Amino acid sequence: MIPTRGDTDLRAVLDALAAQRDAPAYEVLVEVDGAGEGVSVVRNRAAAKASGELLGFLDDDTIPDADWLQKLADALSGPHAAVAGRITESGTATLNRLRALAFNHRHATNGVLVDYLNGGNFGIRTDVFRALGGFNPTYRKSQDRELARRTLQAGHTIHYRPDLHITHQGHYTLKSLTQGRYRAGAAAATMQRNGPQSVGPLTLRTTYGASLPHLTRTQGPALALTALLSTTAHHLGRASKL
Repeated sequence: MIPTRGDTDLRAVLDALAAQRDAPAYEVLVEVDGAGEGVSVVRNRAAAKASGELLGFLDDDTIPDADWLQKLADALSGPHAAVAGRITESGTATLNRLRALAFNHRHATNGVLVDYLNGGNFGIRTDVFRALGGFNPTYRKSQDRELARRTLQAGHTIHYRPDLHITHQGHYTLKSLTQGRYRAGAAAATMQRNGPQSVGPLTLRTTYGASLPHLTRTQGPALALTALLSTTAHHLGRASKL
């Protein structure tokens, strides 16, 4: 499943899927969000058209490894209902480096089982996804974490597989970063109101694995201040809904 707004060149992700090695039979479903309905609606629409027993989700700016489909099928051949994969952020700009720190810290602290899904790199059994009702369209951000919460509440497990790997080619602006963190914070507060949550308050250490002085010393003041702005936006988003 690949959602897109129609403004991204899809050749890289489609070429990577066409070049998959040792993959089971598969279909690629690209769904366009032409009316601004939101990624939850678009992903659900794509999933409703799927004919397979497993669903794999990517974003339009990702490049899956050549064995991605094989690894996804292997990860879901056992008792786990869903699988979360590893993401490597490409690019050397400050915002890309910041995202890379977050992805790398998550990888370093993950166990065999995790409590999250990332919409740009995960798989789930089709029957489980449909029984859960898919993504909740009322969430404009953190839809994947909300789905993960319901997956766990239903008694299923989410397996972390670092070999289910993709490269993310993010194009960020400071505005998109802060807006995204603010909306993620608001979504976390909404989940907290609606029951047990898996998204707690973010800090520099829990998100990036380091304190502000350490980030300043090792990554430079520009990245450190951007990280502080990111976590502050998340806290403000939470506060707006509590």
